[in-house]
Amino acid sequence: MVKKTFKVKGMHCKSCSILITDAVSEIDGVNNVKVSLADNTVTVDYDEKKVKDEMIKKAIVAEGYHVRG
Repeated sequence: MVKKTFKVKGMHCKSCSILITDAVSEIDGVNNVKVSLADNTVTVDYDEKKVKDEMIKKAIVAEGYHVRG
């Protein structure tokens, strides 16, 4: 398992947190998702053999947010 934090722009409320958590959690191989509105970050625990960073970024962008870095 790998834990990685992504900087996300555009999150404002609990609804944003729920949308991102649900979208990223649907990826096969993702174990845990933690969204911090205060830090504008999404921390994901995932199996690096099944999940690539681009898959996580794509899921976040598909919900209307921007991933920095």
